[in-house]
Amino acid sequence: MAVTPCATAVSLLRGLYARVARDLGVDVSYVSRIARGERRSKVAEKALNREFSKAMKSIKNGLTGKNRNGGTRQWSGKRR
Repeated sequence: MAVTPCATAVSLLRGLYARVARDLGVDVSYVSRIARGERRSKVAEKALNREFSKAMKSIKNGLTGKNRNGGTRQWSGKRR
């Protein structure tokens, strides 16, 4: 079964807090509170923005059918 653009987007965004938390060595709930504005951390906010931008870029590339190398490989849902 083919992966739809919507499923790809959901998959990328679902793990956003977890990826940021893992990269920073903090709990996912802490990242979630920062994202909601309940807590402040410039480092975490920068990491959230960076990860969100990466996810949106992947979604955009997936929707256009092109990756940065001009190919058509779809997101696998796994990090390297």
